[in-house]
Parts: sequence; structure tokens; C-alpha cells
Amino acid sequence: MFFMPLIYTKTFTRLFTVFVIVAAFIILDRMGYLNWFLDRFNVVYGQTVHETARVTGSIRQGFQTVFTIKNLARDNAQLSQQVDQLAFENARLKSAGEENVSLRKALDLKQNSEFNLLAVESLTLDPTGFAQQITIDHGQSAGLKLGQPVVVAPGILVGRITRLFADSAEVTLLTDPSTAVNAEVADSGARGLIRGEHGLSLLFDLITQDEVVKSGDSIITSGLSGDLPRGLLIGEITSLQSAGTDLFQKAYVTPAADLRDLRFLFVIQGP
Repeated sequence: MFFMPLIYTKTFTRLFTVFVIVAAFIILDRMGYLNWFLDRFNVVYGQTVHETARVTGSIRQGFQTVFTIKNLARDNAQLSQQVDQLAFENARLKSAGEENVSLRKALDLKQNSEFNLLAVESLTLDPTGFAQQITIDHGQSAGLKLGQPVVVAPGILVGRITRLFADSAEVTLLTDPSTAVNAEVADSGARGLIRGEHGLSLLFDLITQDEVVKSGDSIITSGLSGDLPRGLLIGEITSLQSAGTDLFQKAYVTPAADLRDLRFLFVIQGP
């Protein structure tokens, strides 16, 4: 019981002290003595709040920028993947469309041709044009023979069979230096010999000086040797090489077929 008055005394003292301080602040405020301190406090507090808001806003903006960049990177990756997919689909559809066109041309040739044609497909492809031979997917078992002409639609000569296997065959292209084909100009009938020019072009040689040939003339097989039918398209004259003292005229010929892109072909097995 001795401690109870002491506790009450201490509590009263604290409350009284607080009351006196509060009363003093009220009196000083009424008298205007605290205005300067309040003004300073408001200024410092306002600046602190403003700076805190600015720093907080910068931090928030920084996080938003990071998240925005992350989202843009993700969206860009997704769009890039979609573009790659569309490019792949477009290339696949384009390839399929080109293949369908080639097949339709091949079908028309087989149906309308006067020759006995065997449809074959190239097993090798050299887009550089350096190779002068291709391999086809039929051979002796399909009745193929050496020297038989190989054409593409719509009746363009590309080469002849020079090597046979059981189920495949090698075709030497017109541009090979070993090639020699009797040919003529479709319009004038001027005759000569087509030779390969090491894969670069064709040379129409042994044209007599009295024959009329010019750039743009179409060259076809003449059928004189009997190993090739007459009328197969070979190519078109692009330039002439002739001098008055030469015994024969020469002309350079561009093949009518793209020999770097041969896929669907026909072997002429007979009339």
C-alpha cells in the first residue's frame, strides 16, 4: 500500500508536465511566437514529402520501364517466331505451287506428245551449274537405253542418257563439251551442229556463210543423225561470231530449259 501514493504522484506529475507543455505551446501560438517555427516546419515537411514522392515516382517509373522492356522483348520474340513460321509456310506453298505447275506441264506433254514418253524424276540437283550430268530414277529395268533423249515440258531437249544402271541412269546435259547435236534454225532451216561450252552456254557451229541466222532465232533438232527426233527445242541464239574469211558462221545459244533446276523430265523411248 506504501507504493500506491508514489505511483499516483508520478502519474500526476507526468500528466501535469504534459499539460503544462501543451498549454505553453497553445499560449505561445496564440501570441504568435510559434509562427516562424510552424512556417519552417511546413516548408521542410513539404520539401521532404515532395522529394520522397519524386524519388518514389522515379523508382516506380524505373520498374515500369523494366517490365515494359521485358514485355516488349517477349512480344518481339513471339512476333519474330510468327514471322519465321509465316515465311516457312509461304516458301512451302510457293514450292508446292511451282511443283504443281511443273507437274501440269509434264502431264500436258505426256498426253499431247506424239512420242512414247517415260516420266522420270531427277535424283540429283546442282544449282551452281558446274555439274554436266544428272541422275534420274529409272534405268535398265524400265527399258531405258543409251543415247535416248531426255526432255522437259513442253518438248525441250536437255540431254541424253550416257550411262545405265538397273534402277537409275546418268544423263549428260547439252552444255557438256562432249555433246554434239545436229540442229537447225526453226525459221530459216539453216543447219549446223550444237556443241556444249563447258556448262556456260551452247555453240551453234558449222553454219555455212550463205545461211541466214540472227539473234533471237530458235534452234531445234534437225533429226539428220537419226538418234534424235526432229523439232525438239534446244534454245535461242543470243549472239553471232562470223568473219568474211571464215568458212563457217558461229552463234552462241542460250538453252531453253534451266539446266540448273531439272526435276520432272521425260525419256523419249520411241515414236
